[in-house]
Amino acid sequence: MWSGKKCSDSAAGTPTAEEEVKVVLVGDTQCGKTSLVQRFVSDTFIEAYTPTGFEKYGYTCTVADYRVNFSVWDTSGTTAYDTVRPLAYQDARIFMLCFNVAEPESLHNAAAKWYREVRTHGGSAPVLLCGCKADLRHDKETVAMLSKLRSHPVTSEEETVAMLSKLRSHPVTSEEETVAMLSKLRSHPVTSEEVSTAAIRLPLVLRNIS
Repeated sequence: MWSGKKCSDSAAGTPTAEEEVKVVLVGDTQCGKTSLVQRFVSDTFIEAYTPTGFEKYGYTCTVADYRVNFSVWDTSGTTAYDTVRPLAYQDARIFMLCFNVAEPESLHNAAAKWYREVRTHGGSAPVLLCGCKADLRHDKETVAMLSKLRSHPVTSEEETVAMLSKLRSHPVTSEEETVAMLSKLRSHPVTSEEVSTAAIRLPLVLRNIS
């Protein structure tokens, strides 16, 4: 299937260059991939679930002096497509790892299964973690159902931790923020030795001033 839509963020003028961008969506079955694509390419929302095989959509957007032609690939999350799904990953410029906010297990799969799959077959293209069905995060029925299972909708903090843990990293601490900023300034955090040296020199400085 191919559908197209055009938009423009430029006030006037004709684009002088074109850019081709292939976007591939992956994730568990019924996690919201198709609804996300439809919202993007046609500004519509599909409530009824229809099984997906491989669907391809087109979207053209003019930004400044560039005409960006998006090729959006919606893939199936069923195991029946595990061997053929990676064929869609060729030449992808970015992957969107989708999960259902109301199904914590789908977030686990995004990191444990889908990230591994796109890294194995999709090269080094950037990966974007995308939580779908976010409106269910505060839905009373959803919260009550998950509560019975001793669970809860995925929070934004859990999204970050899940992806960072897969990358063998961790949320940035205040100390790391300081070190990163100081490194840009070609400096470093104050060491205990520097504190001792400053304590020794300070009386001498004050004596000279007086």
